[in-house]
Amino acid sequence: MPRRLAPLFLAALVSVSAGAMTVASSPVAHAQQMQRIAAVVNDEIISVRDLRDRIEMVIITSQLPRNSETAQRLAPQVLRNLIDEQLQMQEADRLSVSISESEMDRARSDLEARNGLRPGQFNDFITQLGVDPGTVERQLRANLLWSKLVQRRFASQVEISAEEVDETRARLAADVGKEQKRVSEILLTIEDPTKENEVVQLANRLVEQIRGGASFGSVARQFSQAANANVGGDIGWVLSDQLAPELAEVVETLSVGDVSDPISTIVGYHILQVSDTRVLAKPDPGQAEIRLSQVFLPVRPSDDAEQRRTQTEAVRAVTAQATSCDQLATLAKEAGSPVAPDLGTSRVAELPANLRTQVADLQVGETSAPIDLPNGVMAVMVCERTAPESNLPDPAQIRRQLENQRFEVLAQRYLRDLRQAAFIETRV
Repeated sequence: MPRRLAPLFLAALVSVSAGAMTVASSPVAHAQQMQRIAAVVNDEIISVRDLRDRIEMVIITSQLPRNSETAQRLAPQVLRNLIDEQLQMQEADRLSVSISESEMDRARSDLEARNGLRPGQFNDFITQLGVDPGTVERQLRANLLWSKLVQRRFASQVEISAEEVDETRARLAADVGKEQKRVSEILLTIEDPTKENEVVQLANRLVEQIRGGASFGSVARQFSQAANANVGGDIGWVLSDQLAPELAEVVETLSVGDVSDPISTIVGYHILQVSDTRVLAKPDPGQAEIRLSQVFLPVRPSDDAEQRRTQTEAVRAVTAQATSCDQLATLAKEAGSPVAPDLGTSRVAELPANLRTQVADLQVGETSAPIDLPNGVMAVMVCERTAPESNLPDPAQIRRQLENQRFEVLAQRYLRDLRQAAFIETRV
């Protein structure tokens, strides 16, 4: 059975002075302290320098107060994260999973885009923040390795059937008209029941810091143990009844921008934030965009009813022959239509009422019945039609959501098994 020693964190582990973290008063003592072992993970070590650098990165990127109290409070969770990363990288190495430089470049580009940077500014940006680029690179590589490993390890177990997708979409369609909320989460799991109080204390501190202005997304990336941590804890758009009952009850009370107190579930402690709300709705037909072509034949106010019937039949004859908008334009000209055939592109809702009712259900290539106007008779053909957007997810989006949920559960179990099988010894 692997031996696991409970971590004892020295009060003097980290202090902050003049914006830089130090642990000793002299250069020699400082160097010696940095070489100390913070933890042993199987046959590899995590140094005090590794721990110090990661604490500083977490404080800066999460916009937490830069002081010794913050550093000391964060140290247990940060060390745990480093230990988990070490286990993940060891497992990736055992199974010959690696990350190419091109994959790292894409990850750097994603970080640049997320922070509004131009391509190639990654290292300069990190350095200007006062963070060691090597520390960020290590975390980035570990996240990529773990994601790739989980995908490869469990791909055959994560197969979403068409029936599951259809059932999920049907449930969403049945919920049309209900309020959805955009929810993000931070999950702190409890592996050792004797350490639950430490987890609760950390959760409360994180809530306090986020409410004080720290970035929820940045804190989630550094502390959350959910699979969505790398996207700032974003769960996406959800209805309350899609969440665990304990979470649903809280989400219903949160307004946009609110952050919950820590919520205890069987998984651990959750911190939730609502960033937006909307009503789940079907597409509005009036928001469809259509391009129309017309045939118009005039009728003078002095013309009798017979003349109007004649023009109506002439319009009907044109639309009966036309199979495309180009052909409609040619036939309209031959019939003596005095106006340009192209009516341009409009939203259905923006059209005059008498025209809107005629074209609302027409598809591309279909023509309306003749429409009486005060000065003539017209008919239109739909040349192009763009469907209105819906906030109901499409089947591909639903499939990805279901896959991500399943991968998250498997990843949590995988990491738990790695922890239980490992030799982990903490020395600070």
